[in-house]
Amino acid sequence: MRESYRGQCNLHLYFAEQYLKEARERDDSTWGGHYHRACQDSILWQLLLAYRAHMADMLDQQPRFAQPIPQGHFTARSFPAADLPPEINELADREGEEGWLKSLVTHDFIVHPQAVAAPSDGLIASQGGVDFSDFSDCETILTELSSLIDRHRATLMEF
Repeated sequence: MRESYRGQCNLHLYFAEQYLKEARERDDSTWGGHYHRACQDSILWQLLLAYRAHMADMLDQQPRFAQPIPQGHFTARSFPAADLPPEINELADREGEEGWLKSLVTHDFIVHPQAVAAPSDGLIASQGGVDFSDFSDCETILTELSSLIDRHRATLMEF
């Protein structure tokens, strides 16, 4: 079976859904109190991979724009200002606005030590001052990204 960008996108969305389901079913006591943080980062990473695969799919499905698919880390805003598919232009605009997409593409997976207050016993706080037990932001991003992908794919079907 041949790999496709669309298939990879679907797979990463599925992985994100499974991580979200698993995170909601287990408490944070496993993994030394870091389980929810690990799940949140895993969910966001899968969503970011789905987003990149979706952009690659949009470029692959519209060869008239003759835009190469970047290697490695990229966002819609990292494309040169050239003739791009309207879906990529929309994504570039949305990446610059406050909201779920900007939050996804700018998520910092590395917690900076200055941002975390260590307890007096010197151990690193398991949650770094953030409530990782609330996965509503991850669920919002998953829902919005899935909806956006469905809309873009429906638009392509019209052509």
